[in-house]
Amino acid sequence: MARILIHTLREHGHVLPTLKLARALTAAGHRVEHLLTPWWREFCEAHGLTLRPYLEDVFPAEAEAAWSRMEQAAREADAEQRRDARVRWLLAGGLDEVYRAAAPDLILGDAYDVSIPIVARKLEIAVASLSPSCFQGREPGVPPLSSGARWGTDAAARRVAEAEWARLAEERRRAADSWYPRYVEELLRVYAFPRAEFSWEGAIAPDFPRLPQLILCPRAFEFPRELPARCHDDVASVTVMESPPAPELAAFLLRRPLVYCALGSQGLWRPQHHELLAQVSTLARRRPELSFVIAGDAHSADGLAAAAPSNTKVVAWAPQHAVLRAASAMISVGGMGTIKECLWHAVPLVLVPQFNPYDAQGNAARVRHHGLGEALTPAEFLETGRIEAALDRALAGTYAAGLGRIQAQLRAVEAGDRGVVMVERWLRGEAWPGEEV
Repeated sequence: MARILIHTLREHGHVLPTLKLARALTAAGHRVEHLLTPWWREFCEAHGLTLRPYLEDVFPAEAEAAWSRMEQAAREADAEQRRDARVRWLLAGGLDEVYRAAAPDLILGDAYDVSIPIVARKLEIAVASLSPSCFQGREPGVPPLSSGARWGTDAAARRVAEAEWARLAEERRRAADSWYPRYVEELLRVYAFPRAEFSWEGAIAPDFPRLPQLILCPRAFEFPRELPARCHDDVASVTVMESPPAPELAAFLLRRPLVYCALGSQGLWRPQHHELLAQVSTLARRRPELSFVIAGDAHSADGLAAAAPSNTKVVAWAPQHAVLRAASAMISVGGMGTIKECLWHAVPLVLVPQFNPYDAQGNAARVRHHGLGEALTPAEFLETGRIEAALDRALAGTYAAGLGRIQAQLRAVEAGDRGVVMVERWLRGEAWPGEEV
């Protein structure tokens, strides 16, 4: 039996994809803990996870719980103060003490948290990276995950990809004095981390090019290309939540055809998403023959519900799998968790990725490439009738063939145990082809 610590960002989109792997490793006889702040205790108990709480002083449970009740400015100010306190805690060696107390044989660490491999290396703890989305490191000729550029093997597509990486590098250069680059550079200095094992050439976060990585995403969704040898996808990550809908929502789900629109788990922190909700609500009023379920957040739901037409049900939260079983199409901002759940249910996608500043553009490019739905550019989103036309194509069955193909491949991956096999090989000190251990 090995002691395995799963350390992810404190976000549902990062924690949820690890549930299946954690349960499978536990069933294989390993002791698995999730390193999260105290607010996550109820979540872990509900999903059968073992919580190792940390950062209790910086992120007490009552502080994180209060965010949903706070106005935007106050919430963001409070979160920024706590973020800065966490940075000071990390630079003072706080995570060292947590890792020593946990004494793991292996850390499975979020690919977007640079502190994990840096601290683990100092303490000589084995670490592998967990990516909740597609691979975000630099690859020649492949657009960054934060870009919506078309992928292709032709010279023009490769030039565009390289131009997108150059644009990203210039943006980073201009932002070099902002808090995040300064924090990362200071962390590298304090821990004397070798620069040869670190790279700023990641689409969203710095990359660690010698670190093995499990990608919690099916290969079928990726562009048809080879990944770096250290990267291993097709790891099961979709947990079908059987949360029953409230009675009034359950009755609404019987209506057909049904269109579902949701913000994802980050709606509270991205008020710009409300622009999408407002446009979908307006669209619903024009299309009384369709039914709509709109999942907003604690701040937007009441106002939207008061103005919603009779063919629309607005909620602050919806049991997503229950709604997707009934949905004929999904309007989304392009988060990977929502995309995978739509693929599970073969629900066509209409994406507005500019409202998600991280991986959504690259996710949308892959949706387009595989014929799973549509993605609107910022200009198209503002153009009258474009989102409605995209929705009509989705409802007409335009993407049924692509969805059926990817759904079958996704479900095959979800029935497998590749993640456990990989972790146990790493624990034994074995290497996969092309990888050095």
